[in-house]
Amino acid sequence: MERLVFGRPFYHLSTFSLIWGMAAVVLCTAQEEVVTQDEKQLLNTPATLKCSLQSSQEVLVVTWQKKKAVSPENMVTFSKNHGVVVQPAYKDKLNITQLGLQNSTITFWNTTLEDEGCYMCLFNTFGSGKISGTSCLTLYVQPIVSLHYKFFEDHLNITCSATARPAPVISWKVAGSGIENSTESLSHPNGTTSVTSVLHVKDPKTQVGKEVICQVLHLGKVMDFRQTMNKGFWFSVPLLLSIVSLVILLILISILLYWKRHRNQDRGESSQGKMNQAN
Repeated sequence: MERLVFGRPFYHLSTFSLIWGMAAVVLCTAQEEVVTQDEKQLLNTPATLKCSLQSSQEVLVVTWQKKKAVSPENMVTFSKNHGVVVQPAYKDKLNITQLGLQNSTITFWNTTLEDEGCYMCLFNTFGSGKISGTSCLTLYVQPIVSLHYKFFEDHLNITCSATARPAPVISWKVAGSGIENSTESLSHPNGTTSVTSVLHVKDPKTQVGKEVICQVLHLGKVMDFRQTMNKGFWFSVPLLLSIVSLVILLILISILLYWKRHRNQDRGESSQGKMNQAN
């Protein structure tokens, strides 16, 4: 007697599951047959992506596609009959630089922001259909870092700024208390991001002679930038007024001394003139 599961014969469900299981195995096997590697490359420099078919199946055509939200977009194909065919939108952007049906390489002549993303290589085989692999391209810009400080009347600001792609992460190594941190980021049209972190030190004298380290994390690598707080001379308002008053006093004394000396000389010359007239 036939067993029913949810109103359907059991053997129908078993057959259905078996078919899907076999399809999944075939799909996974096909993915494993293509070896690819994700790449990271400097923006505005050449970049290459490679695909290698590990099976010995006969390949008719190799096609490279860019993955997009709606559907993949054909970029370039290679076959023995037609050679390399580059689509118009990619004519001056890339080409197949390893001509083969088992191993294929594309090269971007000069990467732009639009080139970042994932790409599929499809091996159209005889009898087994299309076997595909995916390789992703990440474009980066090395960090440009600046580290400086400025003393104020009652506090000290230490600023570390880094511009890179993708956005860097800034952290600090600093000793002492009474230190606050503020961070802001700004995106630029060229795809880079500037991250600026400022340490606000309430008692600047505690940092004089000490070393501060700004750590910049970018693409898994940490870079240290060091700055020693040299003994600065910063004015307080009372000190500034005292110095100004002293300078003014010295100028007045100099003017008074000059005036008295000049007056005495005039008197001496006048007396000498009268004596000459009397003789």
